[in-house]
Amino acid sequence: QAFVADIAPSCSACCLPRQVYPAMSSSNVPWWEPSQWHFALVVALVSTACWGSWSNTAKAAAGRVNFAHYYTDFCIGTVLTAVIFLFALGEGVMGREQVDPSLCSYAFAAGAVFGVANLLLTTGIALAGLAIAFPLCIGTSLVGGTVLTFLVDQRGRPELLFPGVFLALLGVLVNARAYAALERSRRGGGDECHRSSDSSEAEMDAEHSTSTQASHPNDTDEDAPPSRAAKNIALCIIGGVLMSLWAPFAAKSRAGEEGLSPYSSFLCFTSASLVVGVLILVGQQRGCTVIPRVDAVTSAKEYINLPVCLHGWGLLGGSIWSVGTLSNLVSGGPLGNAVSYALGQTAPVVAVVWGLAWYNEFKGAPRESVVALIFMFALFIAAIALLCWGGS
Repeated sequence: QAFVADIAPSCSACCLPRQVYPAMSSSNVPWWEPSQWHFALVVALVSTACWGSWSNTAKAAAGRVNFAHYYTDFCIGTVLTAVIFLFALGEGVMGREQVDPSLCSYAFAAGAVFGVANLLLTTGIALAGLAIAFPLCIGTSLVGGTVLTFLVDQRGRPELLFPGVFLALLGVLVNARAYAALERSRRGGGDECHRSSDSSEAEMDAEHSTSTQASHPNDTDEDAPPSRAAKNIALCIIGGVLMSLWAPFAAKSRAGEEGLSPYSSFLCFTSASLVVGVLILVGQQRGCTVIPRVDAVTSAKEYINLPVCLHGWGLLGGSIWSVGTLSNLVSGGPLGNAVSYALGQTAPVVAVVWGLAWYNEFKGAPRESVVALIFMFALFIAAIALLCWGGS
């Protein structure tokens, strides 16, 4: 099986030179990665589960930890996890014997882009609401990231891969519709709920619908003036575009015999993401509002004085996300990076399962939301099936 990396996009009408690399497999690399296709598929689905679950730590920390503190711990957790896995499964090596250290620049670029994109994504969800942010951010990153990664690594069957991505995109849109219907139903019955004994529970359920748990959970675009709504939408779109760029950069850093190992690439990635994330958070505390602050102003002293147990939420969230990302990277060797990335991006269905089973987000939801959720699960199941088939 060949690992094909394009110098530039190619199509039947424009055939540009290609450089062909041997596939990365456990038989010819010093680090661990799944050796069989079926096992690699399971590992890729682990990334789906982790990417859909890490935001539970943000929900648990909501109201007790300032978002800037939580996100700083999240970034530190990703770096610590990357170091552990580099030596536990990556054998502490940068790559093969002929590794090119200059390829670290692609991994650093991937981390820097992700650092900005993830903050834009979490801010967009907090300010615009799931119904608007999900299709704009997640939808854009799903489609754009898969297409761009496929241009770098063209393994997989595009006639199955891209229909699978399309179905997953529809699943994201239907998921957003389900949340929109739920929010409309709760706002419409707000007065009655306020007088009922279940009002506090309804508010808690609505709050759990965001992954960042900002201090303004109800300050969404539907209540915002047009200028602020337009700015929130722009943040979501920019976040989605940037989120689609980190995967092809990361794939390029690992391409060929001279490429980095998934573990060393990920360490470079998380290091850059930590630096960029902290710089943005510091700028927000200093009054820079290029990316709006979603929680109260804080300081380094408050961060240091935070109880150890509360630091644990961010560290745990970063570790869960890192396990998912590393699972995605190592499964990209046998499956193809575009296939593994697309599988990982079906994570919203896992987040919805958490919302249904643990947080009771859709308790008392209107019929429109219930129908949309059933349709969403069907779309994601079909998408995952096509993606698995397309990577076989």
